[in-house]
Amino acid sequence: EALVWFNALHSAMGSSTQRALAEANRALTNLIGELKHIGWLSKRTSGGGGGSSGSAGGGAASGGSGTSNSGVAGELPSGRSSSESSDESDKWLPIFVAVTEREFRIYESAPWSVEAWSRPLEIYALATTRLAGAGNNSSLNGQQTTVFCVRCGTARGVLVYWLRSETHRDMAAWARSLVQGSHQAVNYQREFSFRCLFQGRQCQLVVHINRGFFLYDCGGFAPTTPTVATSKTQLWQFAFDKLKGSADDGNRMLYLDFGDDGEIELDMECCPKPVVFVVHNCLSAKVHNIA
Repeated sequence: EALVWFNALHSAMGSSTQRALAEANRALTNLIGELKHIGWLSKRTSGGGGGSSGSAGGGAASGGSGTSNSGVAGELPSGRSSSESSDESDKWLPIFVAVTEREFRIYESAPWSVEAWSRPLEIYALATTRLAGAGNNSSLNGQQTTVFCVRCGTARGVLVYWLRSETHRDMAAWARSLVQGSHQAVNYQREFSFRCLFQGRQCQLVVHINRGFFLYDCGGFAPTTPTVATSKTQLWQFAFDKLKGSADDGNRMLYLDFGDDGEIELDMECCPKPVVFVVHNCLSAKVHNIA
């Protein structure tokens, strides 16, 4: 009987959420972009949820794959689905989450006004966000949980969120919206620029989803210059299919392996994970576009 009540309430809430999504888009599209998916999730508050990870080698990528690693050791959830557990690692906090055309947004509660929608608790670009794992991570009494992991690449490191949905169907919907959203974000923006040091010179790394990798010499320009001047000098260029692998030290160094052309070392002057995640999402989107 409890399951019947749960299914009825969950179905009604799902219908209400879809109506709220349509109404919100009529008022918010010009402010934050189109909302793709919204709803309540539970965030793990200890042992990995919202934590920062800067482990070495976390950015390994293959030129023929768009997948990333599933997180560092120790980030796996405990496996219990009850938020009332006395175990410190099993505490969960309800949050309201929204996926827009380009962003992953976290709110403390459901926004009730235009102003509230414009003031999220956390906000991350989908282009630098990765779904690291969904489902089958753990079980309680033989029942699979609905926990999934989202990793957000920032200049400070990787912020890891372990999130839990109410049902497997909900988890699949969130996973789909995050993966498709990341693909759409890189396909829409297409080109991403990052300041870096190459052989001691101030440079700009450009990652273009179709044209590949470019490095420009920024000599003579201030380090804070957001873009390279029109007189920029191109140092090298490689297509995506030349990339055989990538790695990073989780701190500031990025290594791009272009096979016979050798490995290139770049000092990103901050955590290199945003670059790594952009590359992963570009590769994943390209594979998806082919399929």
